[in-house]
Amino acid sequence: MRILFITVCSFLVLGVLILMARIWGDAQNYPLYEHAFFSGPAPIVIVKADTLDKVQEAVKLKSDVAIWADVRMSRDKIPFILPSSRDIEFLKAKEEEQKANPTTPIMIGSKLSEYPWEQINEFYKNTPALKEYYEQFPQTRFVLNIVDNVHDVHSAVVEAIEGFSPKDRTLIQSDALVVMSSVKELKPEWVYGTSTPDIMRLLTFDSLYILSSTQFKGDVFIAPFTLLKRPAFNENVIVEMRRRNKRIFLGPIQTSEQFAEASRYKADGLITENLPELLQLLNQGPAQ
Repeated sequence: MRILFITVCSFLVLGVLILMARIWGDAQNYPLYEHAFFSGPAPIVIVKADTLDKVQEAVKLKSDVAIWADVRMSRDKIPFILPSSRDIEFLKAKEEEQKANPTTPIMIGSKLSEYPWEQINEFYKNTPALKEYYEQFPQTRFVLNIVDNVHDVHSAVVEAIEGFSPKDRTLIQSDALVVMSSVKELKPEWVYGTSTPDIMRLLTFDSLYILSSTQFKGDVFIAPFTLLKRPAFNENVIVEMRRRNKRIFLGPIQTSEQFAEASRYKADGLITENLPELLQLLNQGPAQ
């Protein structure tokens, strides 16, 4: 009987705490964050592009397109653009070269960030340094998805684009919350997205019925459609982000069903790897 009484009391206390957390969360007010990055027609179309030629093609198709760039880091602190899916090409080549020359230190690391920019750029002939994007496309907005969570990546990224008027056209995104937080300490006036820990925390708090009380410091809610083979967001999360006056960017959009879902949620930004296909879904012409 005593155990039953303690159990009932515990559930009552838990229920009161959950209710108090929800009341507190629902009472919070969030002003709309205005920034030049969000200027222009909505939704913002964001295309993933990892070479200067691909950026040029995207800008020709749609002049106000934003570019999603996967930012990597070399051993000598040069930020460059390359999807992580392509790392294996370089590392396998180094492994083969090492086997052919066993006495020469060629395979110096298991990660791309352990190699100097000169070797990386020599192997990936079309791989641009980050500063080239800003230098050659001075009117274009960029979503910088910082992939490599390495020492001083935040300061290296800031220094690389400092001289190219990045304030109004830079959104920082990363799976690692610590990376975004570090950049934000240096450049609080830039725009910031959503880390994987952010998404997991929102979904966890939603399952506990206290979503409104969870912490989210990003300016934009950015999410793929799936994360670890599970939905990366749900309607409750979208509604909560809207209540907080956060803009919502979804993608990459790979199917018409995903486009329909993003449209239903009235996403402020649509991310794609295939710009012509997305423009067709939007019923927009080949050039804007």
